[in-house]
Amino acid sequence: MKYPSLSSLAAVLASVATLTLATPAAAQSVRVASWNLGWHVSTAELPAWLAQCGKSYQKSASDGVWHVVPEGTAGATVGWFIKESRSQLEGVDLSRMPPCGVYEAADRSKLAVTPAAWAERNKHIAEIIERDVRPDVIAFQEVSGTAAVREALGTAAERYDVCSFDGRFKVQRLAFAWRKELGAGECRTEDAMILPTVADKDQVRPGLVLTLKTGDKRTSFMTVHLKSSCVSPLDGRGRLDQDRTNERFTDPCPVLQRQVAPIEAAVEKLAANAEQFIVLGDFNRNLWHEANEVEGAKPLRSDGSTDLAKPLPAGVKTQNLFKEVFDGEPANTRASLVSLECKLEPKLAALCERSKTEALKREEMAPLGEPSGLGCRNAIGLDHFVVSEQLKAKVSGAQKVGIGASGESLAAPAGKSDPVLGTSDHCPIVMNVNLR
Repeated sequence: MKYPSLSSLAAVLASVATLTLATPAAAQSVRVASWNLGWHVSTAELPAWLAQCGKSYQKSASDGVWHVVPEGTAGATVGWFIKESRSQLEGVDLSRMPPCGVYEAADRSKLAVTPAAWAERNKHIAEIIERDVRPDVIAFQEVSGTAAVREALGTAAERYDVCSFDGRFKVQRLAFAWRKELGAGECRTEDAMILPTVADKDQVRPGLVLTLKTGDKRTSFMTVHLKSSCVSPLDGRGRLDQDRTNERFTDPCPVLQRQVAPIEAAVEKLAANAEQFIVLGDFNRNLWHEANEVEGAKPLRSDGSTDLAKPLPAGVKTQNLFKEVFDGEPANTRASLVSLECKLEPKLAALCERSKTEALKREEMAPLGEPSGLGCRNAIGLDHFVVSEQLKAKVSGAQKVGIGASGESLAAPAGKSDPVLGTSDHCPIVMNVNLR
């Protein structure tokens, strides 16, 4: 009988050990991630978007809408290249497709999306997920559904189960992908978070819940993408309990204020249906400012009360979403905000820490968005993990994942027709957590 050499036997044993450690079900720690992919749609949805944004438009003086006009019309602009902020284009329904002006180069010039550029962007996203994020469970925001997520996962897609809510609500949907070794998952939406009683155009996004059985425990994950542009009272605009609406401006903070109660109800349901929970995603709010009770984000309500464990009365506003929602009543809703490390050179890492108590000026934050920093424009203050009290001591390795130059969009090189499309204006966040 011929026996294997010691070196080959060692190699076999090493490979078996590697497989064992890499299997989430057998490992002590599960790697959890979240990433907002920024208006990410499937390849099948591209043609309608490309066709609409490739049309010529002219702005109407009567209603301010850019209406479709024949190609070559004097003064007309192709949809991709309209520079006006928050422009309304005839036929561009943002509940079904991204806006035309999503991508722009560093000089703010607008870029036209092409199928080849989109395919290359998908490739870069998949590379980042497989090389740097390496998730066992990942929550996505701003994806159009299951197909868009599978394309973003690339060749790794076959190793994951995916759930979303394809065709429901608006195109900025949420999704989960989790390794098949973790077993079957249960998915459901939290519909009340869209604010169903307001007009369709003003409705926001639901929550998406995934529940997995890990060992003898059920763990529920809820991903959120809350109302945007009400980030912090320190920026002069984000007082959650105020309304600056006037004839030219609609304040987003009252919308986020209305989401507080349904979010709290959803968290209470999470805690009732599982032994432990994680809320993750794009909160569009600097929860650290609330956790640290900065001025304007105190645990205080508009009726003067400070006991946030008591139900929030109708018509009463809160300053602090985080402490209102995770108020420890019932006791199993008590939760902690996870601190995310920026693994950067000391000066940039210090900016990440300062952002938890200060409102950094745009020029101060700019280095974090450079390829040598984190590489994404919305680098800090929006994306978070919140874990139930049972998991607080079981979290390790929580950090922001830099995306380098892949976050940049570039005009097509001379003689070429395809631009480079940035992967996202957000960076992924990851953490290891023992769910057993």
